[in-house]
Amino acid sequence: MSGTLSGYEALARFRQFPAATPDDWFAAAHRAGVGAQLEACAVANALELGATRPPGTVLSVNVSPNVIDSPELQAVLPEDLTGLQFEVTEHELADDGAALLAALDRLRQRGARIAVDDVGAGYAGFKRLVALAPDVLKLDRTLVTGISREPRKGAMVEAIVHFGARTGARVCAEGLETVEDLAAVTDLAVGLGQGWVIGRPAAEFSAVDPVARRAWQASRGPRQLHDLAEVLESLAEVRDLDAAAAVLAGSATLLGCQAIGLAVLERPRRASAPAELRLVTPEGASSDGRSERPGGAGWPWPLHRAPTARQVVDERAVCQVLVTDVDPDTAERTWLAATDTRSMVLFPLVSAGAAVGVLVCGRRHEHRWGRAELRPARTVAAAAGAVIAAIRP
Repeated sequence: MSGTLSGYEALARFRQFPAATPDDWFAAAHRAGVGAQLEACAVANALELGATRPPGTVLSVNVSPNVIDSPELQAVLPEDLTGLQFEVTEHELADDGAALLAALDRLRQRGARIAVDDVGAGYAGFKRLVALAPDVLKLDRTLVTGISREPRKGAMVEAIVHFGARTGARVCAEGLETVEDLAAVTDLAVGLGQGWVIGRPAAEFSAVDPVARRAWQASRGPRQLHDLAEVLESLAEVRDLDAAAAVLAGSATLLGCQAIGLAVLERPRRASAPAELRLVTPEGASSDGRSERPGGAGWPWPLHRAPTARQVVDERAVCQVLVTDVDPDTAERTWLAATDTRSMVLFPLVSAGAAVGVLVCGRRHEHRWGRAELRPARTVAAAAGAVIAAIRP
C-alpha cells in the first residue's frame, strides 16, 4: 500500500420500514421483478454523488451479473466509464458464461475497471477468476479479520497476492478494522485496503484516517512493482546500488518470494586478497558499510563461508538451498535466519561474461522452484547484471 487515497465504494442505505439490510432490499426487488431498476437507481445516485470526489480517485459500485448488460443500467451510465469500477461478488460468478464475460469486456473497452468481491469466500474458485481476468481482487473480510493473529489466513492471502501479481490484478483487503491487521496485509504486499481503520462510511468524501496512515508509515517497505516491464524500466533508471536494491526488493511479490537480497562482488584491494560479496539493501548501505544485524546492509558474504554463493559466482549458475540442507556455519544459513526464510535461490548477476554479484530470493517455506517460477527472476537478474557492473564502486 502507498498510504494514499485510491478511491471510494458507493454503499446503499435504506431507511424505509421495515428495517432490513441493503442485501435484503435488493433481493426483495429482484424477487418482485424490479431488481434492475433498483440497482440502476442506486448506480445513478452514486454517479451523481461521485462527481464531487477528489480528482484521481476511483468510484466503485456493486452490480449483479444479470444487471450489467440490462437496458436499465446502460441508460444511466455515461459513455466514458473512466474512473468507474464495477464490483461483482465471487459467489454470483457461479452462473457466469460467455454473455457475462462479453458484457464486462464491453465495460472495460469504455474505460471501466472490473473487481471481483469476496474472493476467498469459497464459492467460485480460481478457474472462474482466470476466465474473468479482473483488474482488482477484493479479499473476503473473513480472510482479513484477525490475519495478524492467524498464520493460515496470511498464507492464503499470500497465495492470492502472488496470483494477482502474475495475472496483473491488484489485491484489496476488505474489512480492515485494526492497525495490526493493516500492518499484516501491508507486510504481505496487499496493494489496496478498505475498512473502518482506514475510514468509516460517511456521506462526504473523507480522507484516510490519521491512525491508519501512521500505522502504514510504520510498517511500509519497498515500493512493490507489479509487472516485469515495470521492474526492467525501473532498473534502467537507477544510478546507485541502494536504488538498485530498492527496485529488486520491490519485485519480491512478482518473483514469488518474501525476501530479496542483492550481494555485490567487491574488487579485491590487493591481488592476494580473497573475493567477497557484500549485501546492499534499500535502507542505505554502501559497500563500505557494516550492519549490526547479521544479514543486513553491508554485511559481508566471504566466499570461503558461502559455498553456494561461490558456486554461483564461479559457475555463473542458478543454485537452490533449503534450510535443512545447508550447514549452520555458512553465510547462506545466516541470511535465511536473518530474513525468517527457509529456502533460497541464488541467481548470478553477469556482465561481459563475468559475475558481478548475486541476486538472492528467499521464501518462508521450504520449496524448490520450478522452471516457470525461475523464469521471471532469471530475466530480472540478467538485466540487473549490466546495471550493477555500471554502478559498482
